[in-house]
Amino acid sequence: MQYVMLGSTGLRISRLGFGGIPIQRIDQPGTRALLEAAHKAGINYIDTARGYTVSEEWIGQALEESGLRDQFVLATKCRALTKEDMEQELATSLKNLRTDHIELYQFHNPDLRALETILAPGGALEKLLEAKAQGVVGHIGITAHLTAVFERALTVPDIETIMFPCNIVEQQGTDLIARCAAAGKGFIAMK
Repeated sequence: MQYVMLGSTGLRISRLGFGGIPIQRIDQPGTRALLEAAHKAGINYIDTARGYTVSEEWIGQALEESGLRDQFVLATKCRALTKEDMEQELATSLKNLRTDHIELYQFHNPDLRALETILAPGGALEKLLEAKAQGVVGHIGITAHLTAVFERALTVPDIETIMFPCNIVEQQGTDLIARCAAAGKGFIAMK
C-alpha cells in the first residue's frame, strides 16, 4: 500500500481509502469483515457520514469489536449549518463511531449559501473549532460537488481538506487540485 501525507494535517493515510457509503447495502457482520480485510490490505483511512444511514454505527461497532479503532484515520461529515446543530451532529457521530475523537470532521457538500452560513458567526465552523481545540476533532474539512464551493473553501484557512469528484470523466476540478496543494490543503478524490 502507498501512503501520503494529507496536506498539512500531519495525517499519513493510505492512498486508497475505505468509503463508507456502500455499508448500507450489506450488514453489520459484513462491515466488520470488510474493515478487517481493509486493515490487512494496509488501508488506514475510513470516510463515512451522518447521512449514510447505518454507516457510522456499523463502522463504529466493527472498529470496537475488532479492536482496530486506533489503526484507522477516521473521517466523517454532516450537513449541520449552525453551531447548535453541529454540536448535536458531532455528539451523534462520536456516539455512533464509539470513539472520543474523530481525526477529520467535514462539512458535507454545502452549496455556496450554506457554506456562508457555516462560516458566519454562530455557524457550524465555530463548534468544530471548539472541538478541535479540545482534541475531539483533529482536523476540519469539506466535501463539494461544485467548483464554486471548492474555490471558496480554498480561501478559508480553517478548512484543511477538500474532497471533490476526480476521475476520468469528472475533471472539472483539475486546476483547483493544484491550488489546493499549493495552499497546503489536503485533497481527497471521490467517485
